[in-house]
Amino acid sequence: MSLIEMMVVVIIVAMCALWGMHSWRGYQQALKLEQHAQRLRLYLYGVQTEANNHNRSAVLWVMSGTGGCVGTGLRSVDCTAAGGKVFVVNDPEIELLDFSDNATGFYGLRNSAMPGHLTLKNAAGSLRLVLSARGRLRVCSEHQSLLGIASCQ
Repeated sequence: MSLIEMMVVVIIVAMCALWGMHSWRGYQQALKLEQHAQRLRLYLYGVQTEANNHNRSAVLWVMSGTGGCVGTGLRSVDCTAAGGKVFVVNDPEIELLDFSDNATGFYGLRNSAMPGHLTLKNAAGSLRLVLSARGRLRVCSEHQSLLGIASCQ
């Protein structure tokens, strides 16, 4: 094997390694985004269950941006000073983007809700958590399918 052939092989291996590292990084970012969306969904299920069990209204408030948070009750000045149960986005790569303008929340034993949505975003894409009027929570991808999560319709 000549020196030129050896250099070509090394270049091809290096290109494959760089492509693999880029793909792995994208997969990790998508996985972090999906895990945060599922954690937020579980937090909202807990709020919904508590509202239904105690026949109370639980109106949500949101602080958007990197390190944003979602909570119920009185809105606090920042996420660290919030009292009660609060969902905090603790990854600096993930943003809590937008929130429905209406007073989204859960309403007592009727198992109903004011519909709305929350959006989480990072470099891999964005996931929307949708709350329907019947209290159903689902996660969908905003632009293209992400880790098997279907696109929003």
